[in-house]
Amino acid sequence: MDRRAILSGVAGFAASGLAARLMARAVSAQAPAAPAARGGVAPRPAPKGTTLLLVGTQGGPGINLTRGEAANAVVVDGQPYVVDCGYGALRGLIQAGIRPADIANIWLTHLHNDHTTDVAAILSHQMTGGRPPSTTVFGPYGTADLVKGAIAFFKADVEIRIVDEGRAVRPETILKGRDLEASAMPIEVFRDDKVVVKAVENTHYPERARARMPYRSLAYRFDTPTRSIVFSGDTAPSPGLVELARNADFLVCEAMDVAQHARLAEQAKQAIASGNENSVARHVAETHSTTEDVGKMAAEAKVKTVVLSHLLPGGNNDLPETAYIDAVRRFFNGQVIVGRDGMRL
Repeated sequence: MDRRAILSGVAGFAASGLAARLMARAVSAQAPAAPAARGGVAPRPAPKGTTLLLVGTQGGPGINLTRGEAANAVVVDGQPYVVDCGYGALRGLIQAGIRPADIANIWLTHLHNDHTTDVAAILSHQMTGGRPPSTTVFGPYGTADLVKGAIAFFKADVEIRIVDEGRAVRPETILKGRDLEASAMPIEVFRDDKVVVKAVENTHYPERARARMPYRSLAYRFDTPTRSIVFSGDTAPSPGLVELARNADFLVCEAMDVAQHARLAEQAKQAIASGNENSVARHVAETHSTTEDVGKMAAEAKVKTVVLSHLLPGGNNDLPETAYIDAVRRFFNGQVIVGRDGMRL
């Protein structure tokens, strides 16, 4: 057989293989659809009890491939209650088997972008990929406006789909934001048949900033029939957080390496000396908690387990777990866990 005949045969074989694959795809496309998996992931059987899910554990506004920005969920008998929605939250929730359609309540600790970026992503995908009857986003002052802004962000998408796909639901009729009081002592802010949520103002904004703006920062406690879980949010050492966390099963607390804090404190001092009163270094050094601070608060509150999250440096230059744990244990004798994205407890 000459070379031309061989090449012709090979080409025919390849074409027939391609045709077979295309035919298979066509048959698949015409086959009856499997039961709908709204939100892009098949629903899992609802587990009983309470699970703490860490979705994103990176501290600060910074994107890396090791840790996502701040996001968590308390899952009670299969129902998720989401806490913070930094970048990567939607994907992390999907990876954990939680669809946008499953999420009816979201809590924001404060309105920095590393805690809020994926709010619009979750709400917009509820409009296109299945949704509960309504979704409420709870948070400090500014949260209601944030939700209105998210709806404005995907306004064009909604209007196009109403015209082109026959959809009828307007997002403003089912998506709501609710501003919560920032109180010095814990107060109840939500209750249903699975969970009671309390909130307190933490110490993320210094007095010099609080005096010039209405925005505040909150910590939350979720009490379920089987567990109590507290989320510190971003905060410096906080008496309100200690009171909120008393005797809790889990304190999910932000944590900064002591050495990094010392470096930032020195940078802040130099910035102040040069006339810059409000540098990023000063904000981070003065309004976040070191691992030693976490140990002191956990010991005072008598919590059972500390879960370190919102880690600095975290994935940007991650440290051995012992570097975080050892500083906490100088003051706290209970269990200490270094959080990882996707961790279930």
